[in-house]
Amino acid sequence: MKRKILYAILFVFSTWLALATRSHPYWFPHLVVVYGGDIIWAGMFVFFLRIFFTKPPLWKLALINYALGVADEVSQLNQGPFMLYLRSFTLGRLMLGVGFLWSDIVCYAIGTIIGWAIASLVEKYVFPETIKLRSMALPQS
Repeated sequence: MKRKILYAILFVFSTWLALATRSHPYWFPHLVVVYGGDIIWAGMFVFFLRIFFTKPPLWKLALINYALGVADEVSQLNQGPFMLYLRSFTLGRLMLGVGFLWSDIVCYAIGTIIGWAIASLVEKYVFPETIKLRSMALPQS
């Protein structure tokens, strides 16, 4: 339960930070304003997935996270009436985005790697017993 709480805190903090890069651009360097939100957003979803999926290895969650990010970016090519309607709301715009950019796919890769690295450090140093329990459960050959 403590692990889920920590990942929830990381998720909330990442959400705030990603939104801050958009709503308070004067707090950050220009490069962070342009790309930081997408990078943080991708890392944030690694934490979100870990709240609910505690058993799979982190590398699998990272791959799923990246695939979901790419799928979301590709979905932005759909400019049908229903998708435009969803994007007319703030939450829809934040979740679905508004336009396809190749740079976002790179940002999702970077953010996923950073999120995976942070989660790996959390599991190694904050909750090392989890790693020990998983290694004990693996069959020995």
